[in-house]
Amino acid sequence: MSFENLRTAVRGGVMLPGDADFDRAAQPWNTTVAQSVAAVVEVADALDVAAVLEYARQTGRAVVTQPTGHGATGDIDDAILVRTTRFNSIDIDAEQRVARVGSGVKWGQVQAAAAAHGLTGLAGSNPVVGVTGYTLGGGFGWFASRHHQ
Repeated sequence: MSFENLRTAVRGGVMLPGDADFDRAAQPWNTTVAQSVAAVVEVADALDVAAVLEYARQTGRAVVTQPTGHGATGDIDDAILVRTTRFNSIDIDAEQRVARVGSGVKWGQVQAAAAAHGLTGLAGSNPVVGVTGYTLGGGFGWFASRHHQ
């Protein structure tokens, strides 16, 4: 099964070595780490995620996620790298004091959207850490260990 099958199965972008945007898409935030991946998929929705996983199952390829490029590793040769930057919605329910945020959003964007409603969240140490990494334990600021739940 070729990567062309994957390209037709997803709405988001599929980049392969030699494609114009491949090097940019495969580059992690930590530029000292070289990632030799077989493809980069910028998924557009949950159906794209399902299509990537089905393609990987059929071809025996590993799938690695780096929503915003953090968490770089040099140990992902020949894997499919998934980026979630197109999952970028932010919905603030000020009355309930709840934020619903896509996995491609960076924490600084959440803070800015919350501030527009007079709200805030725990401040991370860097606004470019994605919400996925932040909520899974990365990007903590000075007060986070005392107040993070």
